[in-house]
Amino acid sequence: MGTEIWLLYISTVFILMSTPGPSQLLMLSNSITNGFQKSLFTAAGDLSANFLQMIVASIGLVSIVQTSSDFFIVVKWAGVAYLSYLGLRLIFFKKANTANMDRQIRSGRSLYWQGFITSAANPKAVVFSPLFFPNSSIQQHLS
Repeated sequence: MGTEIWLLYISTVFILMSTPGPSQLLMLSNSITNGFQKSLFTAAGDLSANFLQMIVASIGLVSIVQTSSDFFIVVKWAGVAYLSYLGLRLIFFKKANTANMDRQIRSGRSLYWQGFITSAANPKAVVFSPLFFPNSSIQQHLS
């Protein structure tokens, strides 16, 4: 891989990782609510899901997701349902207990799984992951 391609790759990954999405907003929210140290569990869950998505992309299973519109729709709506659940729970649960906010600090385990599920339910990551692997089966299939 040449220097120009490497710099383009790093720039693209940096731009994509800097744009806010559900995972970044979740980590920010958990950091504000539970503190920075606890928010690292959310980041670990997010990165674990991203790692698994990269493995899936490198194996080539992402082609199944891209060719099966029904599967993609199910994953997409599962993500919508989960994020809606999180938002509604935050709105209604926090309003009722704003006085007890200190007691609402969540465990590291629940923050980890919240980050994992939020990232895993984002179908864009599964679709875009193979684009960053130069020798992935999807790119070979497209060429």
